[in-house]
Amino acid sequence: MAKRLTSKENLIIKRVKQLEAKKYRDRFGQFVIEGPVWVRESLSESIETDFVIFSDSYEQYGGREAEELIEAIEEKGTDLYCIEDGLYGYISGTQTPQGIMAVVQRPVWSEDILRKDKANVLVLDRVSDPGNLGTMLRTAEAAGFEAVIALKGTTDPYSGKVSRASAGSLMRMPIFFVEDGTALKELMADCGKRTLCTDPLSDNDYFDIEIAENTALIIGNEAGGVCPEIFEKADLTCGIPMVGRTESLNAAVAAAIIMYESVRQRRK
Repeated sequence: MAKRLTSKENLIIKRVKQLEAKKYRDRFGQFVIEGPVWVRESLSESIETDFVIFSDSYEQYGGREAEELIEAIEEKGTDLYCIEDGLYGYISGTQTPQGIMAVVQRPVWSEDILRKDKANVLVLDRVSDPGNLGTMLRTAEAAGFEAVIALKGTTDPYSGKVSRASAGSLMRMPIFFVEDGTALKELMADCGKRTLCTDPLSDNDYFDIEIAENTALIIGNEAGGVCPEIFEKADLTCGIPMVGRTESLNAAVAAAIIMYESVRQRRK
């Protein structure tokens, strides 16, 4: 049965507020997911759910779906808390709260995933926009990429904005963290992956190179692209043909185009 919380000073409420900051997400190894779809999905995934909070309105007006979800959480034995709408708005990371959230443990993944034969991985070099990062996580999962590697300077994948943009992929996509270009090159060589950078001046169009398997696609910062240290050590470069007058594509769009080229090549 759900326990009632009424104060901003409650330790559970304080924990949710703390998790708005990266330093606390790192310290406690937790992050927040929000919305009935993702809370329900967290119950069936291998990640650990620490506790769930829902609002009075969600329970009163969520209908049969809300009733069934609350019952499922109770049956699993997860700690469950109910709070009034104003307090829920205080801890929610959205302008239009969905009424239910969960605090979950950050998954710990084995690097054996990176060593899987034929596996492709996505590398993020200082990607700063949470929406772009979440979209790339979602697309990487859809395109069959096995993992994502985030270099130092990339925005935190476990922030609320990234979590929402990833549409649940954050809970399923293995994410690894690498300090710099040298460490990345060593890791990819050890895992048998070729590194591929996008380059508008490349002699290769993305559809003319073999990227069906064992490729680490590197997407750089939205403003500056891939850093020179990484770019100079790349095994391959490719460009995306531009017909119109625009000078560049959104980072998430460029990543999606190339990731789905790998899908096309695998299916062919």
